Amino acid sequence: MTPTGGFNADLSPNAVHTGIDGFMWDKYQLRENPEYVSASDPFWFNQGSMVGNGYIFEEYSGVGAFQEGADQEEILNTDIITGNTKTIISKRWTKQIPISFEAFKADNKGLRAKIGGDVGAAAKRDQDKTSLINTYGDAFAGSQDTTPDGQPMASNSHVTITGVTVDNLETGVASPDNVWTAVTALANQKDQSGDIGSYRFEGCLVPFLMYKSIKEILNSSLIADSAENNLNIFDTDYGTVRIGASVFLGSAGGNTATNANTSYHIMSSNHHVERRTFYGLTTSLIPPENTTNHCYALRALYNEKAFDGGWAGGIHANGTV
Repeated sequence: MTPTGGFNADLSPNAVHTGIDGFMWDKYQLRENPEYVSASDPFWFNQGSMVGNGYIFEEYSGVGAFQEGADQEEILNTDIITGNTKTIISKRWTKQIPISFEAFKADNKGLRAKIGGDVGAAAKRDQDKTSLINTYGDAFAGSQDTTPDGQPMASNSHVTITGVTVDNLETGVASPDNVWTAVTALANQKDQSGDIGSYRFEGCLVPFLMYKSIKEILNSSLIADSAENNLNIFDTDYGTVRIGASVFLGSAGGNTATNANTSYHIMSSNHHVERRTFYGLTTSLIPPENTTNHCYALRALYNEKAFDGGWAGGIHANGTV
């Protein structure tokens, strides 16, 4: 009979016989890279839960600016507007590894335990990768999700719920001047009421390829790439802003977006990039008496969704000019 896969004596005979003395497992250091970004990081992803596998939300206008009025002049009412209803459907991610009854009983090299640990590590890696690529990595295309106004996360055609056009798309290559342009655009960005939100620059997210250059731009005491001894406004006034660098946002890490290796994201902590979890990683070992071929089955699954809940609080540059 042809093996059904997983971990069995036919596919991995030396693990359950006596042909070898051990395995050389890969030892990953993914999360040890500088400024690694995790899907569970509450700065880059607003965390939340779902009561089912769908999440329905609307945009909210806010109360807007105060109005000037003379003594005894009639006080006008302010409209509070909600709208642009959007539904996000969570996705289930699964992995199942059959382990033959014989391999389970005979494994004398520790591979069975290693498989279990790898399942958890793989889940965290894939959660990070999927969350980043489907949000920040998709910021300029909107192929995975759009913001409630129907635009990609980065667009020069966003419309507030009160009807004001907002542009949060920049194109300048990462440099001290162009990053300042993006920071200024963030401060001047209008909120849903149509008034300036004065969002503060608190973090910059880049593909790992750009980590060195963005670190020099933001954290040098003097202006980077300049012969003048001018103070670096980012370091003196903004302090050590949070830098996020992800291998998954670069083309080498699986991001197929145009300009993946040059794009950067200037973020306030008041952004609307969301991660909603229906249920976290759940694992179970199905005993052989519950399977048709008397094999164990290691089953793991989780259900979640990362998405763009709105454009406010972020400026995104594709780094092309």
